[in-house]
Formats: sequence, C-alpha cells, structure tokens
Amino acid sequence: MNQQLLFFVDEGGFDDFTPLFVSLGFDVDFEDSQRKAVKLAKKNNYQVLVAEFSYNPEFRDRVSNIESLLATLEGHSPEVKIIILYDEINQSQLNQLKQRYRMDATLTFPVDEKTIQDCISN
Repeated sequence: MNQQLLFFVDEGGFDDFTPLFVSLGFDVDFEDSQRKAVKLAKKNNYQVLVAEFSYNPEFRDRVSNIESLLATLEGHSPEVKIIILYDEINQSQLNQLKQRYRMDATLTFPVDEKTIQDCISN
C-alpha cells in the first residue's frame, strides 16, 4: 500500500510537484480549498503534508491559511511530516505559527524538486 501525501496549494504560482510525489511512491491528494483539505485530513492518515503558507492581514482570529489544517493533522495524523512552502515576506507570521505547530521543514520560494525530495526523504 502506498503512503499518502496531502498537497495543499492556496495561491499557487509555483510548479505542481504532484508528478514528483507520485514518482516517490505516494498517493497524492491535491487540494486548493482549505475546508476540503481539512475534511481530507479528518478522513485519511497522511505520512506527508506539503502546504503553501499564506498570510492575509484580514484573518482576525488566525495567523494563516493553514492553522485549521495543522490542528486537524495533529490529532488525526500525529506522525505526519510537515513541509511548508512560503514567501519570505511572510517570515514573521510563519514564525508565529511555528510557536504553536510542529513543522519539519520550511522552504522559501522559489522551491525546486530536489529540495522537496530531500525534505521528504530525510
């Protein structure tokens, strides 16, 4: 049975790494809706999460777009490897989120396939 990977993209504008994930032996769930990603996280046991972090100052009660997803995975897939993709202009907001949630790797854009593959493999 293949391992499962959840690939969450919020704004995009970067390469689709799905073919890489499949070549590494993962069954990939690609999602661009945070609500649907949370629903998948409740239903499945993921080994890896690759998620795009974005910050919007209009978020009133949250720092980012992925807090609900990280909280859900914490309860449903506690061993999940978490890889976050982000724009360095959002570093301070990501640092706030890192104080509350575990992250195995944080990668600034632009991200290349080799870097992601190394993060997944380690």
